[in-house]
Formats: sequence, C-alpha cells, structure tokens
Amino acid sequence: MTQTANRKIIVQKWEESERGWGTRPDGYSLHLNDADREAFIADYWARMPRGVPDEYSRPDGTPYEATVDNEVFDEVKASKNGIRNFDRSYPGCGGSDGWIPLR
Repeated sequence: MTQTANRKIIVQKWEESERGWGTRPDGYSLHLNDADREAFIADYWARMPRGVPDEYSRPDGTPYEATVDNEVFDEVKASKNGIRNFDRSYPGCGGSDGWIPLR
C-alpha cells in the first residue's frame, strides 16, 4: 500500500472584476514557492491588454501555505509557475483574508 504524503504549496486567491457588476471570487492558483507565485502573476498581467478590460481577474488577499496530496503537488511542479483552479473550495485554512467561503 502506498502512503500519500502531504506537500506544502503556496495558495493565492483571485477575484473577478466586471464592469457594472462588481467583484466576486474567482478561484485560486497554486505555486511551489513565492517566486513562482510572483512570476505567475507577472505573466498573467503581461498577457492583459493595455486598457482596463470590461472583465478581468486579479490576485486577492494574502497568499498562504497549504498542504496538498502528491498528485496535486506533482501537477503544480510540472507547470511553468503554478496552476489555476476556478472553484471556491480553497485548500487548507482558506487564508486570513480575501474571499472566505461560508460553511
């Protein structure tokens, strides 16, 4: 029987902003370390148009550490600087700020 180890990653929450509608949670991204998180965000902004679009996402809240299983860790490790997930089931504690799901 193979035992699943828990591995630490960095979680960054995101929010969506839509002109005329406001903001709402827009999932999170997972990163091996803070340098990868910063590079992931910089790459995201580099792909955005110069003007403010009608709808876009942005990082929200303070990044935090969480543990994930080996499968998720390996997926993050195989990515360029992290992966994006659009659900609202934040890993770990959910962080100390930003969007926090009601339970």
